[in-house]
Amino acid sequence: MTGALAEVTGWAMRQDAIWRIGAVCDVEKRASARVMEKAGLEREGILRRWIIHPHVGFEPRDCFSYAMVR
Repeated sequence: MTGALAEVTGWAMRQDAIWRIGAVCDVEKRASARVMEKAGLEREGILRRWIIHPHVGFEPRDCFSYAMVR
């Protein structure tokens, strides 16, 4: 998965019109966070009560915010 994300972000950052790529993952999904970090995205912060995952519950959950910029 890291390789696929790195390929997509690399291609996107070579496009003239793209300056920023953003992504989020649940704070409990450490493997997802690690994939983003290994692919070159940087953690920018935590988005409190950002997204609802109906299969987990109906309360909004915290997410890590990641980005790559040029």
